[in-house]
Amino acid sequence: MSIKDLEKKLGYYFNDISLLELALIHKSSNNSSNNERLEYLGDSILTGVISEYLFLKFPDEKEGKLTRMRSFLVKGETLTKKANELDLVKFIKLSKGTANLSENRKYSILEGSIESVIGAIFLDNGWDKAKSFILEIFSKELSELGSDQEFRDSKTELQELLQSKKLKPPTYISKESHNGFNCEVELDKNIFTATGNSKRQAEIAAAKKALIYLKLENA
Repeated sequence: MSIKDLEKKLGYYFNDISLLELALIHKSSNNSSNNERLEYLGDSILTGVISEYLFLKFPDEKEGKLTRMRSFLVKGETLTKKANELDLVKFIKLSKGTANLSENRKYSILEGSIESVIGAIFLDNGWDKAKSFILEIFSKELSELGSDQEFRDSKTELQELLQSKKLKPPTYISKESHNGFNCEVELDKNIFTATGNSKRQAEIAAAKKALIYLKLENA
């Protein structure tokens, strides 16, 4: 597949194709000229666009709920899913060692690549084009969004529950493994372990086990 094929998948054709090419260079491939700065920029633009959308779409919701909605939409799993839908992994330039990693180990790379592409579109043609791109690729998630949803993952729910009981927040110990990440969380002298494709997924899975334990204890 050529870079033109990718532009077709993106639904956006660059005036300066070098911006898209830079957005696809991972730091493992080139330590001095890579997509890290574009990733930083794209992350900020993505957050801004989604924040604006939610602010206008849900005029009666408070800041806390809007923040949870936004976190739900732009979480790493969703960004990785979008990268896979666009086949970005076929275009990202990686070092030989990084290219040989398992698919699970490439999740953070894919997550960052979506953000760097957003940054590249912004630099190429401004806010409105970047906004249109974001709203298009997130159209399914945005259409399914409802204010009656909770938008809390297990890690957030556990922290809020412990805060309500005036207890210390749990400590998460996460380590990278061959298949992703392993996580341990200690609570009430018990250790709960879980795995995930990303550090965040592993922590959420461990928190879920701790939550189940707490709810059973207080039942």
